[in-house]
Amino acid sequence: MSRSLALVLRPDRTATVIPWPTMGTLATLHTAITCRNVELVTLSPDLSMWVDEEGVPNGADVNPSANLLALVAGFMQPYFGTAVITGGPDANGDTTGLTDDNVAALLELLGIDIPIPGPRTEPAPATIPGQRTK
Repeated sequence: MSRSLALVLRPDRTATVIPWPTMGTLATLHTAITCRNVELVTLSPDLSMWVDEEGVPNGADVNPSANLLALVAGFMQPYFGTAVITGGPDANGDTTGLTDDNVAALLELLGIDIPIPGPRTEPAPATIPGQRTK
């Protein structure tokens, strides 16, 4: 079984890769974003972005990395504060994590050079979940 990850994107263009749990995902989001209420932005059927629902009224900074992902997905709205990127929902509606290769592709797209912690197996061709190839 492969591990599940999430990508935390901060307004200062720093990022962290974190484990994505099978239970307690809302608590993980609240901790990573440092907020009380999260808002889901569905970037594609296989890619979700979670942001602070109160980021604008609380004076959070614009998040360039989150905005780039949203723009690639066709959203023109700006996003503020820390964002967490996960997979989409599974058949039960539970949010899935990203694979190592998903994270690598997202980091490459965003131009962020950080290591993905932990062991990696033979890398598959990197694709962004839900990415149109032609």
